[in-house]
Amino acid sequence: MTKVRAAAHVHSRWSDDATWKLPDIAAAFGERGFRVVLLADHSREFEASRLDEYAAECAAASTGDVLLVPGIEYNDPDNVVHVPVWGQVPFYGATPGIGELLGKVAADGGIAVLAHPWRREAWKRYDPAWTPLLAGVEIWNRKYDGLSPNRHAFALAKREGLRPFAAVDFHTRRQLFPLAVELTLDGPVVDRAAVERALAAGAFTPVFRNRPVTKVLGGVDGLALRAVETARHRAAPVLRGLRRD
Repeated sequence: MTKVRAAAHVHSRWSDDATWKLPDIAAAFGERGFRVVLLADHSREFEASRLDEYAAECAAASTGDVLLVPGIEYNDPDNVVHVPVWGQVPFYGATPGIGELLGKVAADGGIAVLAHPWRREAWKRYDPAWTPLLAGVEIWNRKYDGLSPNRHAFALAKREGLRPFAAVDFHTRRQLFPLAVELTLDGPVVDRAAVERALAAGAFTPVFRNRPVTKVLGGVDGLALRAVETARHRAAPVLRGLRRD
């Protein structure tokens, strides 16, 4: 078995709201100790005809130190529920219904994760029928949860028996953060197939620096991070006002 650190839910220029080129992503995350990058470019501006080109560009931008794994983040028609999908699966359309999407992904052998359930109260749409079709749920999304794990998302994962997942949700440099998914591969080879097998098997653990996120949630680190995030959240309107002035 081989353990590797993956940055999950990363957007590139293939998304409509990100600009980083794939080689630059490989370099930036490689410098920070990540061995794998799980891309999750948006479905809403994607086309089935571009899927092979996308996968080929990810392979070409990968290096001996960093593997880029292509993935698509799907959203429902009104852009509330988001689901990153990885695996050797087809493109399922720009804005599919989530229940139908998850059924197809499971049937095709793909891997689906529920993203940032507290963004726009997506959790309120959660259907228990989705549970056996999901590999995990993001209990810490750097973009939407900020500097600390989301205790409510963790409670959702625990209630539904889903594996916790962590995501940087990278669009810009400020979302570079020591939040990872540690994958346990079934052999020494680090390639797309091995990474996708680990995801499908649930052989992953979300980690912050060198600690499992689930331990951070209930420890001193978690309290400190929540305090920092609360202060940052309260200061944000003031800082925006200063910038306008």
